[in-house]
Amino acid sequence: MKSAIQCIVLLACVAICTSATILKCRCIKANKAVNPSLIVDVSVYQPSSYCNKQQVIVTLKDNSFRCLDPNSKFTKQVLQRKEMKNAAKMTSSSNTTTVAVTSVATSS
Repeated sequence: MKSAIQCIVLLACVAICTSATILKCRCIKANKAVNPSLIVDVSVYQPSSYCNKQQVIVTLKDNSFRCLDPNSKFTKQVLQRKEMKNAAKMTSSSNTTTVAVTSVATSS
């Protein structure tokens, strides 16, 4: 009887440990602002099943990451600037024109 209880407890522990990985929010503490000249990239993570809040993470020039408060005025400006850059890239790539050059052969 004692070994049967141990087996049941062991099986329960194995089932709990292997059933799902525990995911959590990447941002524990969010900053109101960082030095804008140090920002290299901006990533936005929408709420999901493992984290119920929006997360804005910036990559800095030294390859470190900082979490920004998505509700701060600074973060909203950073995201707006990112959208403007993306829109500018889209319009510049769609307005590309190709010029064909034809040469005229002259016969003497």
